[in-house]
Amino acid sequence: MKRPSSFNGLLVMASLIMAQMGVSVESHPLQRRLDHWASPMTESEDHARPSRSTRDINDNLLMFLMTFGYLPQSDLETGNLRTEHQVRDAIKTLQAFAHIPVTGIVDEATRELMKKPRCGLPDINSDSYRAKRSLSSHEESEPRHRLRHQASRTTRNKRYTVQGQRWHYTNLTWSLRKGAKSRDMDSGQIRYQVHRALNLWQEASRLTFTEVNHEDADIRVSFHSGFHNDGYPFDGKGTLLAHAFFPGTGIGGDAHFDDEEPWVADEATQNSELSFFAVAAHEFGHSLGLSHSSVQGAIMFPYYQSVDGSFSLHSDDITGIQAIYGSRNEGRVTNPALRPSTTTTPSPRITGKPEIPTKPTQPTKKPVHPPKPHPRPPHGGRKPSTCDTTYDAISIIRRELFIFKDRYFWRIGPTGLEANYPVEIERFWSKLPVNLTHIDAIYEKPSGQREMVIFIGKQYWIYPNNEQGLGPYPLTNLGLPTDLEKLDGALVWGHNGKTYFFSGSMYWRFDEETGKVELDYPRDMSMWKGVPYNIDAVFQHTNGKTYFFKGKVFWEFNDRRMRVVNPIPSLSAPYWLSCPTGMHTLEEDMNAGPGEGRYQVVDIIASSKSISASPAAGLQWCLISCLLLWWFIHDSW
Repeated sequence: MKRPSSFNGLLVMASLIMAQMGVSVESHPLQRRLDHWASPMTESEDHARPSRSTRDINDNLLMFLMTFGYLPQSDLETGNLRTEHQVRDAIKTLQAFAHIPVTGIVDEATRELMKKPRCGLPDINSDSYRAKRSLSSHEESEPRHRLRHQASRTTRNKRYTVQGQRWHYTNLTWSLRKGAKSRDMDSGQIRYQVHRALNLWQEASRLTFTEVNHEDADIRVSFHSGFHNDGYPFDGKGTLLAHAFFPGTGIGGDAHFDDEEPWVADEATQNSELSFFAVAAHEFGHSLGLSHSSVQGAIMFPYYQSVDGSFSLHSDDITGIQAIYGSRNEGRVTNPALRPSTTTTPSPRITGKPEIPTKPTQPTKKPVHPPKPHPRPPHGGRKPSTCDTTYDAISIIRRELFIFKDRYFWRIGPTGLEANYPVEIERFWSKLPVNLTHIDAIYEKPSGQREMVIFIGKQYWIYPNNEQGLGPYPLTNLGLPTDLEKLDGALVWGHNGKTYFFSGSMYWRFDEETGKVELDYPRDMSMWKGVPYNIDAVFQHTNGKTYFFKGKVFWEFNDRRMRVVNPIPSLSAPYWLSCPTGMHTLEEDMNAGPGEGRYQVVDIIASSKSISASPAAGLQWCLISCLLLWWFIHDSW
């Protein structure tokens, strides 16, 4: 069948008009369509034409291909100017990535694939896509939108893909965002499965993961529905299960899960259920810097895969994570811990199907209090040496610094150490035990009522606004365990305004409103990276910085990074009481009690558990010890 010659004339006129407008006639899709229509067609060709139909290309398909990286981002109006060849090529890439027949058309297998539950991040490197295809100048100027956070920056010469961003340390922290729970799981179930999922990556690399109880963790886990203020809304029960952000500041590393999905904590036993553990393990791969893998069976495959109780990472996942952070046997890049124990919160061992942990009503672990290497007898009436002693407790009271030792305390005001100090504690605080030898901890409540709490042994006293003390009360009134012998320290942490108690190897968070420690405590002090167990004192200064004390040294703590600023501690007396660095007067040495004086300086270096594990730091401590020992012997002769 031939078209009328008048129709062909109209086609020629249209071509001329397009040429006058500066439109490339040869490359324009309309011109190709016109050329095809203008050419003579046989009856057989006319019957064959429906196979070239574009009815399978619609807005939903284009949005899917753009969302997951197979087409570059653009608005739908601009996207409609793409050639059919570009779209067909993108469909083929999608089919090849998902391991379904590569046909280039949206067949039944492709339609089923597009309905499958999956991760919300893209699969394909948008940069390499642009290198292969010629786009209009308008498309080139379009922002990368989601792809600027999510697209891979490496070519696909391997199955796993390293995104390009990474953490520059290996001892990472994680937390559940405040109120993070789903309609199907409680916070205890979520925490346990997060531990399991992160442990998969920890076992395969140099990474360690520690749970912290604040909002500044490296990886923050939360549940949301629909739009949730990060620019990437969920679609309800359906395709998009979760998304995570690659390493970085702010929202970097965070993992978001769609709360409208039918989550189960562990293994999904029905087709309608989704394993939170499996999806979390996938999303944490993104939090660590991995993009999607085209290997079926790899945890980084973008489509949901059910798992069983014996699940472990695929070799493709292991190769990918080790390409970024190295293998477990290569050592870790961390701020060195000051004790031999690991900084990782231990995860429960999985034997068979594990029980889901619940919030304990009583502490589950007894604090460890090893014997002191050099016990000292009471001083009686002798004042402690200002420049050569350990501290029992420290606190900011009325914006002044109070340091306690034995039955005495020093007071440091705006102009420095007050004259005639130290003085006896009982001169300021009455109703304490008659045979008082020391206090264990003290802090000022955050209520603004100038109310102080003093801890001694298994009891505490309350002093409202410097009035006569109330008490004693047992520590169990605060929800602390009956077998707890004493507290090592207490402070109101300015980082979140919460009160914390420390004892031995454990710590608690205290709710000032209910008057009880929170139910999911105690927790191991390893979360406070670089801080030794069995501290002597802790406080937060008026400058907002937190300090931990043990022996005659102290550490400044970085509240945001949850790490000590410097793993090598500083001497306390020169910094806090303006003493000469490393020097003591003869009178102080003569009056020092047993276990004090210069011997004690050598003792703390020799016996401290806080010596860094790094060779350089160990050598430094050794040299200091030798110099101090030589100085003592030489001066004694």
